[in-house]
Amino acid sequence: MASALTSKSARPPEFFFAFPDGVYDYVCAECTALCCKGHGFGGSLDREMRSLFVRYPQLESMALSRNGDQITFATTASGCVMLDTDNFCRIEKELGKDKKPNICNLFPFNAFTKIGKTIVVIPHFLCPLRLVVPPRPGQVQGTHHQIASDLLKSQMLDRHYVKNMVAPARLHSSVTESDVITREKAFRDLCSQALGTNRFIDVLMSASADPAALTAFVQRARQIMGYELPPPNNDRDYLDDMLLAFASPYRIGLLDLPAEGILRALAVAETMVRRAWLSAPQKPSFQGFANSMATFRPVQVLLAPADELFDFGRVTQKSLSFRDAQLTFAAFIAVQNAAEKGVLGALEQAIQPALSIADRSVLMMRLGDMMQAAKSKRNRKHGTVVDKILSLQDTAQAVVSNAN
Repeated sequence: MASALTSKSARPPEFFFAFPDGVYDYVCAECTALCCKGHGFGGSLDREMRSLFVRYPQLESMALSRNGDQITFATTASGCVMLDTDNFCRIEKELGKDKKPNICNLFPFNAFTKIGKTIVVIPHFLCPLRLVVPPRPGQVQGTHHQIASDLLKSQMLDRHYVKNMVAPARLHSSVTESDVITREKAFRDLCSQALGTNRFIDVLMSASADPAALTAFVQRARQIMGYELPPPNNDRDYLDDMLLAFASPYRIGLLDLPAEGILRALAVAETMVRRAWLSAPQKPSFQGFANSMATFRPVQVLLAPADELFDFGRVTQKSLSFRDAQLTFAAFIAVQNAAEKGVLGALEQAIQPALSIADRSVLMMRLGDMMQAAKSKRNRKHGTVVDKILSLQDTAQAVVSNAN
């Protein structure tokens, strides 16, 4: 049976590459094979794995789970069973790169989500990617048209895989799927054009509907975090390029925020990374930079609503306790007032000037986690209600059809 990508009636999927074209590169020969150690892999039984089982029967014993034609395998912390002593894949060495499971062959451009019918391709930052400035499309591994060609050739994104293995991005209720794709493409292209020339904060301001409000927000957020940074100037630096290259894929995890909220979250992220590397003896690797951005996402998500009211819902005494009276009291005040004063107003009331930067960070990480948990709980309830409504609609439609 022809796959969804090869049948004459099926249209190839639409791709959105959530990163600037030609800005990422990698060299496998210099890698420590992190992707092959403890992270697992998988593939299509019919298209990839059965033929490999014949040549490498040891693969079968590492199978973990199966979803239709898709099967997943374990890899140990010391490495995949196919990882050779030189950190190269035995399958690639003995049979050629195109015989490897597609999930491995496409790495690090094998992280996917979907917005409507569009497949969003996101770099996998487990790979020690290199930042290429200015971008060099066609000359580096992270070239959009080459990745698209590899994806279509692999036939990996068939109908079953997309339906069962690719999770949809969670979008804010104020936007349509089409609007999101248009907006995210525009922001990605802004970042691409700014690489090597402009500051990241200038890109955020140009994307904002209210730059003055965004500027005021950044000042309030810094005061809440207790940060003192050098006065802003017109000089750009290496962190600007890292932020410009990373912002577009990072935004995909923030799409449940309103458009201005995403920009506020990114502004907080910039403040945090600049504070972290203020006096660092060496520049961060791109992999380390990406990891630190993601680690402190709860703080970014917490501050992003700004003056919007937020109800944390019912919280337990344990969730607010830090075994420190000052921190516990600050958490209590913030949670109690967020529904009346907005997130920033509640934090400004809760955080006393004497509270250290470390304690502020710990407090905001906890509150950010609680905010995400409260949102997830509400989304689950909303989903249950919607599912019931759709089920009733389907039943009613079936009754009407049968009556006719």
